[in-house]
Amino acid sequence: MMGRRPEVDPVVPAKRSSSRRRVREADDITDVAAEEAFDGALTESIRARWTYWSKLGDLAPDLIAPQVNSIYKNVPAWPSDRLAFLTIERDASTVLATDGLSDPFEDTRGGNQGFRIEFFMDITERPLSEISRGIAVEILMTIAYNTVARGGIEDMLDEFGLISMEIPESDLPATHLTADGSAGILLGGPKADFKTLYVDGPLGDIELVSLTLLTGRETELIRKKGASARADIAQNLLESGIGHRTIIGRPSII
Repeated sequence: MMGRRPEVDPVVPAKRSSSRRRVREADDITDVAAEEAFDGALTESIRARWTYWSKLGDLAPDLIAPQVNSIYKNVPAWPSDRLAFLTIERDASTVLATDGLSDPFEDTRGGNQGFRIEFFMDITERPLSEISRGIAVEILMTIAYNTVARGGIEDMLDEFGLISMEIPESDLPATHLTADGSAGILLGGPKADFKTLYVDGPLGDIELVSLTLLTGRETELIRKKGASARADIAQNLLESGIGHRTIIGRPSII
């Protein structure tokens, strides 16, 4: 005689570990807290920069958000992925400034102030012509993306104080181009006649670095003599009354 088929208890899913659930909930809370901290730091960073520029002149309410050139497609994004430029009208000039290089990095935790730097050009035009605006935005964007690609230039500024870069810029007047079509930019000098060149960000100081467009002849001299030529040109710009400002189409001061 066959025995009865044994009864099998139904499979009951195991209860979720309360400790594991608590860990996951704690991680979720941590993620939310980190996101809120980032959003707060980003907002305060933008507010600090805008407050600074508002005291220097009339800050335009609209940001310039240019289309990114395809040559930058492989370059890392700006810290918070914000690519923008500000316009500030002063008494006899117009400042264009990057706005986003000193945003906090979104993909890292802990306090940081991005690259801790923003660039600006002070152009002796008010109002600023569309041609000059296009030139300035292209220069600012090129210098900014070179900075991002390098991972910052704070070390170079700390070591040399005054540096220069060359960029291709076919739209510039011939006086600003070298024989091979490059335009030279002086970074960090002469020192701008602003009350301060630092913005008090929520996570650290933000340094404002001037960009001054050089003539082709001045750039050629830097190629030949390096640091000594940069120092001489900066001094001549200061003594001539040009200082840190950019005068598009100006003659050479050497």
